[in-house]
Formats: sequence, structure tokens, C-alpha cells
Amino acid sequence: MRLTALFPLLCTLVAFILTLLCIFAGSKGGYIEQADIFTLNTSMLGHTTLDTTENSSSLLDSIGNSIKGEVNDLIGDVAKALNIHDFYSAHLLNYCEGYFTPGPVANKTVDPDKNVTQCSNRTALFHFDPTAAIQKELKPGISLADLEWPSTIQDAVHAVEVASKAMFVLYCVGVAATGLALLGAFVGVFSDGRAAPLANNALASLALLSIGIASAIVTVIMSKVVHEINKHGDDIGISAAKGTTFLAAPMGLKAVHFGGGNIGRGFVAEKLHLAGYEVVFADVMDSLIEQLQKTKEYTVTEIGGEGEKVNKINNYRAINSKTHEGNVIDEISTADLVTCAVGPNILKFIAPVIGKAIDKRTASKPIAVIACENAIGATDTLAGFIKDSKNTPPDRLSSINDRASFANSAIDRIVPGQDPNAGLNVKIESFYEWVVDKTPFAKEGHPEVSAIKWVDDLNPYIERKLFTVNTGHATAAYYGHARGKRTIHDALQDSEINKIVYDCLSETSHLIVKKHGISTEEQKAYVEKIVKRISNPYLEDVVERVGRAPLRKLSRKERFIGPASQLAESGDKIDALLGAIEQAFAFLDVKDDEESAELSKILKSTEAKEVVTKVCGLEESHPLFKQIVPIVERVQKNAK
Repeated sequence: MRLTALFPLLCTLVAFILTLLCIFAGSKGGYIEQADIFTLNTSMLGHTTLDTTENSSSLLDSIGNSIKGEVNDLIGDVAKALNIHDFYSAHLLNYCEGYFTPGPVANKTVDPDKNVTQCSNRTALFHFDPTAAIQKELKPGISLADLEWPSTIQDAVHAVEVASKAMFVLYCVGVAATGLALLGAFVGVFSDGRAAPLANNALASLALLSIGIASAIVTVIMSKVVHEINKHGDDIGISAAKGTTFLAAPMGLKAVHFGGGNIGRGFVAEKLHLAGYEVVFADVMDSLIEQLQKTKEYTVTEIGGEGEKVNKINNYRAINSKTHEGNVIDEISTADLVTCAVGPNILKFIAPVIGKAIDKRTASKPIAVIACENAIGATDTLAGFIKDSKNTPPDRLSSINDRASFANSAIDRIVPGQDPNAGLNVKIESFYEWVVDKTPFAKEGHPEVSAIKWVDDLNPYIERKLFTVNTGHATAAYYGHARGKRTIHDALQDSEINKIVYDCLSETSHLIVKKHGISTEEQKAYVEKIVKRISNPYLEDVVERVGRAPLRKLSRKERFIGPASQLAESGDKIDALLGAIEQAFAFLDVKDDEESAELSKILKSTEAKEVVTKVCGLEESHPLFKQIVPIVERVQKNAK
């Protein structure tokens, strides 16, 4: 007996079982339902198109009037009134349908479970057609056209059909090859010849190739299908989510994320998890890492005007990068993606470990590096630190792009103050925007993360977001703080503050329209959306939290000095921005805000002109400089 052959036998057995589970998952009600390929959420279908006003269509009006009371009490009843289920989950051999329990997806405070009511018959070469499945269930006289079902979803359905058939064939080849390899491995335990190992290697290679291609198909195609459904289905209340258990198991996608804070857990890690990645958190906070290591699952509650949606986040690990740097290096060296949300000032501290990991990397495809910070060109900044001779050997610098691709990003999502006993759970705004420059990935292709919008030119997105969302948010915070308001919502209920915020955004909009060619109408609509978002009373966004770190917010390329300096250079109006800048300078000695205390010290010990140069990064010759100096002088006088 060859005991050394037992290990490959066990590995082959595990691969054989996992492949069979992927094939037969969901083949009957509740059987490994969590291993779906993707799930179509229809619990909100029809809700956004139901209109009981005088101008609504007769069909929608009649539906709306007949269930108006139920809609007000339970949004999920809309789907039931249309005679459809809450969800439809696609599997390799069939699909299942059912209802969410304990309640509908919208306006809930706990995470719903899938209650599968029935599944279709198992069929070889099956493909899930959501259009046909839902149309079959609608009440007589109602069609998907009446509910404004997007025609573009049918293109996604065609992609599902092609991908599903290819996946089925390849998985069958893979399971057959794995089964034969299992028999060969068993023979190899008792055989001393060379024929069995050679045959085993050939069969294992065939299985690996077949399953690998099938996994690539399901990851790439289904990611795009889910993206298209979410993109075009939002208006009528349908959404889709990839089955992360199915996608992650065969592909082994891994992302290392620096920063286990609210943005890291509640935004970046959430979206990576939903894209099928195992997430490895790296942080220096002992208590946070210990909590992540001991807790196998946390929740992200998305809050919007339509209610709450709760996502469970699991399939993650955590490493203390302060005490176990070597482990972090090993993880990055074999990962597909590395991200961070640590704050712009911390990038130089995480660069050494990332640099060492990139230098150690041997994979043929470069790792994607994306910094998710509220700063322009944050990934470029991080890359600059990584490429420093202290972090990357000079003789390896010329080939670093073979091992890593660096892409700038723009992120937009409001994270309000959290409940004191929330633990790892995060409450976050439902709206988000994650835009990434795709040009660094022209050769190898960008990572498949459906939440990311990939663009050729990132600058318009960065400045529009920074000079609209961040400028408006901070303006409301600083004026709100000065007038004793508790939350951003409270501040914007003050008509004077509300007008000031709009005045500031009118000035920044002038710059954005002129500089980036965005239409006036589009920018105006964007401003309205942003003000509505930051006014959300359910976010409980405390003004001191939003206003914290005034030194960073008053720096040269940030939300106030950035747009004001460009507008001043062209002689454009900046009166409202100057007012907001004054309020930012007056944000002094706020509890638990080190920067506000530091700003107070600077103002007390430094002459006004030097303050403008030191804090705002402006030289005396700049046209904005002379307008900021009297502001600083007033604040200094009032602070005495």
C-alpha cells in the first residue's frame, strides 16, 4: 500500500463531491438553496410603477386602487397581488421560487430567509428564463409590458441560456473526469506502477480545465447578467444577486482589504462579498481584528426612502497587520484584488506591506490595487509610496506592472453614525457609487465586481462627486454645527442653511458644467438627488461626525479650496463657498476630533497668511489667497 497516495485520493474525493453538489444544488425544495447561481428578487415588482394618480394608466390604476391599503402596510403584497413569488433562484438543473420570511424585502429590520415553495423539474441543459417564469404566473389580463418590463433583460436571458448550457456540459465532463481520477487514485494506493499516476494526472488536468472554464463562465457571464438586471430593473422594482456560495467555491476569488471600519465592512467588503470574493481584512486595531476573527457573520443594513434591506456578510477572515505582517504579505501575494479604506493619511503606512507582497507575487495575472478613499488620485498616491525604493527594490521597479495594476476610483456612500451596541453590524445608505478607471486593465481585463462602474475617464466622476456630495454635506455640517443643529437633516430643515447649501452647489455646478461638459440639466438633477440623499432623516447623520477632520477638508484639492481655487482663477463667483470655508475654519475644539483641536492651536499661534499657506496650500500669488486671509483673521478674532 502506498500511503503517499492517500492525500491525492482524499483531494480528488472532495473535488468530486463539491462538483456534484454544484450540479444538484437546488434540485429540490430547500436542498442547498444557498448555492444558487443567482436569485431574482421580485418582491418589489410593480411597486415603483403603481400610480394611483389621475394620470396613471387604467390597468396600473386599477391594481393600485385594489391593493392600496395592503401596499401601505406591506410592500411585498404587491407581488402577491400580481400573483407572483418574492424570488426566483436559478440553479444548474432547474429553478426554485418562494417567499421571503419573516417578511417582504423592503421595510424590514431583520434579514429574511428564503422559504422555497416549489422547484421546477430537473432538466439537462436547463437555463432559467425569468421573463417566461414570471409571465406564466401573472394574473390573466396582466402582462410584463403593463409593468414596463425592460426589453434589455431579454438580452441577459439569452446570455444565461448560452452560459447555462456550456456550464452543464463542462461540469459533466469535469465530474466524469474527476470520478475516473478518483478510481485511479484508489488504484494508485495499492499499485506501484507508473501508469496509474500518469493516467490520474491526465484525468485530473481534464477535470481542472473543464471545471475551471465552467467556473469562469458562470462568474463572468452571471456577473454581467446580474449587473444588467439591476441596472435596468430598478425602475420597476426588480433586482438580482449572485449566489456567492456557488460562485466563490469553484473560483476561489480572494480580495485583501485594508481597514475594517464602517466603510470597509459596510461598503467595500459588502460589494466584494456579493461579487463572490472571500475577503481578508487587514487592520492594526487589536479589538476590531479579534472581533472579526470571533464573529463568522455580520449584517449590513441599507437604508433608503423605500425602507431597509439587510445583507448578511460572511466568507471573510481577518489578520492583524501590525503583529502578523508576514501573513498579510502571503495573502496579498496570492489574491486577485487589494483594496483599502483607511484614510488618505494612512496610505503611506500600508504601502510597505503591499509593496513586499507585490514583489513576492508569482501569479501570471497582475493583482488589482484600488484605493477607496475620499481623495482625488488616492491609488496614484498609494502607488507612489509602494514604488518608493524603501518598499520596492529599484531593480524590480521596471517590472512592477507585470505584478500589479493600479486603478484610481471614486466612491460615494453615506455612512451615518452607528448604534452604540451595533458591534460589527453596519447601517449604511442604500445609494452608492463606485467608479473605477478601467484603463490600467486594458491588457489583462478588470476584476469582475458588478458594483463597480468601469470608465475610461475618471476625473469628471471624481470632481462631480467631491464638489457636490462632499461640498454640500460638509457645508450643511459646518453651518448646522454653528447653529446648534444635531443632524444634517435638522440643518437642512433650516431654510437659510438649505439655501446656502444650494448656493454653494450652484457655484460648484458652474465649474463642473464648464470643465467637464456635463449638461446643466444633468448636473441640476444630480444636485437635487444629492440634497435629497443627505437630507434623509433615517440616516441620523450627526453634524459633528460629518464635519470632523477640518484640516483635511480645507486642504488644497479638497471640497472647498479645490473648486473655489479653480473658480477664482477664472474670476467666477465664489461667495457661498467663501462662507462655507469660514464656517469650516470656525469648527474648533470639537469633542473627539483631533484635527479641530489642531486647527484651533494653529489659529492661535500662527499669523493669518501663514495659516492660509499651511492649511489651504495656497501661495500668495493665487487669486483665492487674498480672499481667504480676511476670513482667517475674523475667525482668529472671534476665537479669542
